[in-house]
Amino acid sequence: MIGEKYFQFISARNKDGPFIGTAGHLAVFGCSLAMMMLCSDEHTLLVAALCLLVASMLHPVSFRQMLRFRWIFLFGILVLINGLWMGEADLQLWIIPFSSVGLETGLHMALRAMVILVAVDGFSRSVGISEIAGVLERLGLAGLGFSLGVAFNLLPSLRQISTNAWRSLRMRGGLRRQRWRAVQLFLVTVMVNGLRRGEEIALAAETRAYTPGQSRALPLKYGKFDRVIIATGLVVILILLFL
Repeated sequence: MIGEKYFQFISARNKDGPFIGTAGHLAVFGCSLAMMMLCSDEHTLLVAALCLLVASMLHPVSFRQMLRFRWIFLFGILVLINGLWMGEADLQLWIIPFSSVGLETGLHMALRAMVILVAVDGFSRSVGISEIAGVLERLGLAGLGFSLGVAFNLLPSLRQISTNAWRSLRMRGGLRRQRWRAVQLFLVTVMVNGLRRGEEIALAAETRAYTPGQSRALPLKYGKFDRVIIATGLVVILILLFL
């Protein structure tokens, strides 16, 4: 995370501009979602591998998050549930019957979910509130840009808040007894801190006399490789449409 911030800081100070700007990150985000929605089941594995490869280079922190045990466990549960309940059982693991069609469908669903989560997390980490608001204001969505920008920007904060709360709960032995009570306290803590963070952002905007009527469309920040990324994404999407 520190290395990524340092890279962005050095890039911003470069007189030629950053390597990837807001337009590039937006193109990667939009192309990832479009590719996963347009690709057929036959090409899901190839398209997901391509999207995850790009994400590992542009958003390494978000990509590594998906490789943690809890996410792999959730994706594995998704695949197994589809294998148990979808299609006719033609495979058997010990005494448990599975459907090959259901397992394949579950794998496709897990890959699509993984790509979407990585794309959303990487976009929220790379683009600030003002930049997201500027993009949506240019589309004529007055006021909505700021709201969605706050929502996207809250994702990393909620992740950090939930991590800190969970670690504090474990260190104090809150999961040894009355586990359901501990889970309730954890959820309340995350919700309260998330609402408090959103209120701080709203108060800061109000202090600066921000209103939806006074919002203005900020120019997009372009990097060196943004046009290459946009052109490549459009070509890949056209190929998927023809396929």
